Amino acid sequence: MPNQNIIRKKRGFAIFLTIFAGCVLGTMDALSKQLIGSFEVIQVLWSRYFFHSVIVFGYLVLFCSKSVFISKKPKIQIQRSFTLFVATIAMYVSLDYLPLADAASVQFSAPVLVTLISGIFLGEKIGKRRYIAVIIAFCGVLIIVQPGLEFRWAMLLPLIAAFMLAIFLIQTRVLQSIDNAYTTLFYSTLIGTIFFISVTPFFWRQPTSEEWFFMLAQGSLGAIGHLAIIKALRYSTASFLAPFLYSQLLIAIILSVMYLGDPVTIMMCLGAFLIVASGIYIWYREVFLINGGSS
Repeated sequence: MPNQNIIRKKRGFAIFLTIFAGCVLGTMDALSKQLIGSFEVIQVLWSRYFFHSVIVFGYLVLFCSKSVFISKKPKIQIQRSFTLFVATIAMYVSLDYLPLADAASVQFSAPVLVTLISGIFLGEKIGKRRYIAVIIAFCGVLIIVQPGLEFRWAMLLPLIAAFMLAIFLIQTRVLQSIDNAYTTLFYSTLIGTIFFISVTPFFWRQPTSEEWFFMLAQGSLGAIGHLAIIKALRYSTASFLAPFLYSQLLIAIILSVMYLGDPVTIMMCLGAFLIVASGIYIWYREVFLINGGSS
């Protein structure tokens, strides 16, 4: 019984950290959307990557050994960093044209796409019920995107982000058994940081003191969110914690309406519900039914 209590406490703390990370990252998305209204997207992406990388690097130097900067599979780490780089660009450019709630809802089809990509390209066995869940999630995406009705070309951007994030998540899963989690955290923003430091001077507009604060907050929230997820994974598995990251979507929708003043339609809410419900169903089958209830 004492062991069971310890396990429950660890899982409870892991769930708390994951929900906290989702809330922090959702707040970061809202700040990014606000900054995009005043700056070129490139400069906003620079602040997102630069301050995130500085904080993560400082944390790793202070609390980890130097070996954390050396990967056993650097090629996969670089590929993974590139997929995040492309996904982030696609998502941030979409925020220049779309409400945060719409873009975030489509982007969160990524966990469901992981199931589809794993079945098609990795040969993983996917049952009929999970394929049905994937189809329902895709219907949710179509409801939000509305092709042929009020189609907005910018809706293709969060779809690209979702696809790239799905590849990113699969690569993360592969690296879990190869590299230290903090090594993977370090490499995550490497490509983006190098790129944006190189090109941002050509798009630079001097921020005010208030805008500097928002930029610092944006990058800091990204770093804090990712560190919280890494910490959560020390106490439970990624498969068990996955649905709790939907808190990021919930916070993004709330802030989109209350903070940014974006409109939220019934169709967006319906589509988001189908995407989230499908993701949670796939998680339920993988964690509880297939694995017999183990995390």
